[in-house]
Amino acid sequence: MDGTRTGKGDPEIEVYGAIDECCSQVGAARAFNRDPSTDDALRWIQNVLLLPFPGIGEKQLQTLEGMVERLEAELPTIGNFVLPAGGAAAAHLHLARTSARKVERRMAALRAEREVPPLALAWFNRLSDVLFLFARAAARRENGSEEAWKHPDQ
Repeated sequence: MDGTRTGKGDPEIEVYGAIDECCSQVGAARAFNRDPSTDDALRWIQNVLLLPFPGIGEKQLQTLEGMVERLEAELPTIGNFVLPAGGAAAAHLHLARTSARKVERRMAALRAEREVPPLALAWFNRLSDVLFLFARAAARRENGSEEAWKHPDQ
């Protein structure tokens, strides 16, 4: 970001690549989403993703926390795993969720070598939570329900 030349395998480049992938996955989810308020939230998420991660601060974290609180209040509590399915938007939101987890893992690895702002790491942790909740809500809108995991031997 500062013009310093570095190799493609550098851990910081890995983080930025994972962020780019996550932003693209959120964009794919937006392409299938039909809920305007969800689209507004996903657009905001994409705009935050394009900030250099050291620029993610308390304001962005609090906004995600508010989304989590709102969605958790709207959705029923679950007592089992949910399959990443439930319609096109839901499935793409689950892909975006796993991409957010990848960013978090890459940032944790980078932290072993360089300074990583704790708020940025916390934001990506909460991002995967909010994308999971958006996926659950989308599955209910598209499919009428979420698909619960069942042990294959049952």
